[in-house]
Amino acid sequence: MEKSDNLGNKETYTWSQREITADRRRFQGPELVWDAKTWAADMASRTIYRDGATYTTTFSNYDQYGNAGTIVESGPNGGSRTTTRTYNIDTAKWLIGQVKDEIHAGKSTTRVFNSNGKVASVTNDGVTTSYTYDAGGNLATVTHPRGLVHSYSNYMRGIAQTENQPENITISRVVDAAGNVTSETNGEGQTTTTTFDKLNRPTYITYPIGSTKAFSYGPNWKTVTRGYLVERTDFDGFGLPLQVSLGGIVTTYAHDAFGNKTFQSNPGSAVGTRYTYDQFGRVKTVTNADGSVESTTYGAGSVSVTDERNQTTTHTYRAYGDPNDNHVMAITTPEPAANVSIVRNSADLITSVTQGGVTRTYTYNANQYLTGVTNPETGATVMGRDIAGNMTSRQVGTSGTTTFAYDGQNRLQSITYPDSTPSVTKTYSKTGKLKSVTTSAAARSYVYDANDNLVSETQTVDGVAMTVGYGYNTVDQLSSITYPRANHVVDYAPDVYGRPTKVSGYISSIAYWPSGQVKQLTYANGMVTSYQQNDRLWPSSFSTQKGGAYFINSSYTYDGNGNLTAVSDSADGAYNRTLGYDGIDRLVSAAGSWGAGAIAYDGAGNIKSQVLGGSSLYYSYDANNRLSSISGKRAGSFAYDALGNVIAAPGNTFVYDSAFNLKCANCASSTNKVDYVYDGLNQRVSVTKAGVKSYEMYGSHGNQLVEYTPAQSNKLTEYIYLGGKRIAQRTSTQ
Repeated sequence: MEKSDNLGNKETYTWSQREITADRRRFQGPELVWDAKTWAADMASRTIYRDGATYTTTFSNYDQYGNAGTIVESGPNGGSRTTTRTYNIDTAKWLIGQVKDEIHAGKSTTRVFNSNGKVASVTNDGVTTSYTYDAGGNLATVTHPRGLVHSYSNYMRGIAQTENQPENITISRVVDAAGNVTSETNGEGQTTTTTFDKLNRPTYITYPIGSTKAFSYGPNWKTVTRGYLVERTDFDGFGLPLQVSLGGIVTTYAHDAFGNKTFQSNPGSAVGTRYTYDQFGRVKTVTNADGSVESTTYGAGSVSVTDERNQTTTHTYRAYGDPNDNHVMAITTPEPAANVSIVRNSADLITSVTQGGVTRTYTYNANQYLTGVTNPETGATVMGRDIAGNMTSRQVGTSGTTTFAYDGQNRLQSITYPDSTPSVTKTYSKTGKLKSVTTSAAARSYVYDANDNLVSETQTVDGVAMTVGYGYNTVDQLSSITYPRANHVVDYAPDVYGRPTKVSGYISSIAYWPSGQVKQLTYANGMVTSYQQNDRLWPSSFSTQKGGAYFINSSYTYDGNGNLTAVSDSADGAYNRTLGYDGIDRLVSAAGSWGAGAIAYDGAGNIKSQVLGGSSLYYSYDANNRLSSISGKRAGSFAYDALGNVIAAPGNTFVYDSAFNLKCANCASSTNKVDYVYDGLNQRVSVTKAGVKSYEMYGSHGNQLVEYTPAQSNKLTEYIYLGGKRIAQRTSTQ
């Protein structure tokens, strides 16, 4: 049998006959025909011809029930795989097709079935998960690797209403007669309830605290409302979205006859992105709102993407009997020196990656867990793994060994370092939230509300405690931050989307584009910053002015890939510049107030030279791909420790702990020495310069919130942010 298209793609199938019985069979047709035996047709081969490549699968060693015992697959770029299978056969219970053992080079799966044909255990590459069932056939327990048991009971309509997990976690559910979960109580005892209509669609979700989420439905639309935010989706006759209105901002969609998305508008705009597809539903072209096009060509075991700058990158794949079962083996870039080659083992795991003459290798244990990585910069990193795949130890190069331990939820519980680096202990809530991180140097603790929003975090170092508070509105949007020590409150007054409309005391109003990008900021001092955007939703201009006097008034130009190619500023020409990029979007030229400039790279992406006007820098690398020296306007050499950290650079020396944190700079200097201390999350908690210690606190979002220096009249500096970017700082004394 064969099916084909007009582009030369086709699939062919062949069958072999297998005798079922020796009984004579009569076939009624134009004439009476007798066959001496009864036969079954077993598929012998399937061959897929696509994009000039051939993907072949053969089936053989069938048993009497039509189960293939051997499957051989082959495809382009070296793809070859033989799989052997055995089956669980229990004719008394009409079980004749359950795959029991499945083995091919590099991987194996073994299943054990109970007397009712239920899976009792599955072992993948030596890692076993076991299952038991209650008298009704419902899943009773799952024993995960490491012997971690999850139990399920009190079933209703096939859904467990009680679930017990390690670490004394119990999840309780209420299920109605239709099989809907009408309430669920998490491990911390917080309950969320849901009501349903007669079509079993959710109508209300009531959270432990805060506003309820409401759903309503029409013939071809649905709305979801929580607080003041209403999301309405209109559907076509096939249930695909035609438009989505989120708080009044509309995004429209179009689809072809096969359900593929052919258009998506920018939010609140008629322009957007268009898509075309080939006969297999694969994307062929993406036409952006500015008319630029990215096109994709599918070849024999390869995919080539030509970007909006007309630069083509090709991924080459190893495949087997199905073109969709593929694994990238090489990347050919517009810059040949940066091409990438990949080697994989028989399990298709990556064993080496080479780019620009630099090779990184990877090794695995019998369970297919990563146990070794060799990088030229640090040598071999050896990792221990438990049966669940958790990393239990790590040794980088010639450094000492760090060990890791995990709780019954496979969450990192402790870290023990080989030197004086403080050990780390972590605890968690029964919903998986981090509750505390403790070392001998610092302690952090976290408090959450009933909806699991972080409401406070406290850091204690040398007996100095600092607590940050977070406030939320009724729809769980961050509305305020209370800073440590001074209890200074910053209000954000979030809009219906959760975006700040102010930063109290610093920014009096914030306006946004429909895309969500900031449109205008009005600062408390009267300064106004404005942003425009183009059809690709990239910033097209940026200005800051007060009373009509502009300090910055820049416009931006981009290439099709979004690389900034020009900045033109009408307020200050010193900001003007033009920028150029190579075929893989690396900056290679920069002209501005300094004059012309050029930057060169090697195939591994290291900068070789940087010439900007009259200033030149040249970079040299050692055999281990580490920066060894610079020359030109500045000169110097670099040295490294076993972990790959820079321990000597021009004018400075550095010492690191085993957690890769900078512990001391210029340790031997009586005047320039700086000491650093970190918490168990590797966030810096104190800095000591010239004998004066300052305490720092970083929030859970990663930004530094405060710096507190008791020896300087209790000097307190608070850092204020908008969208993760620092916009102000406030200094006071206590």
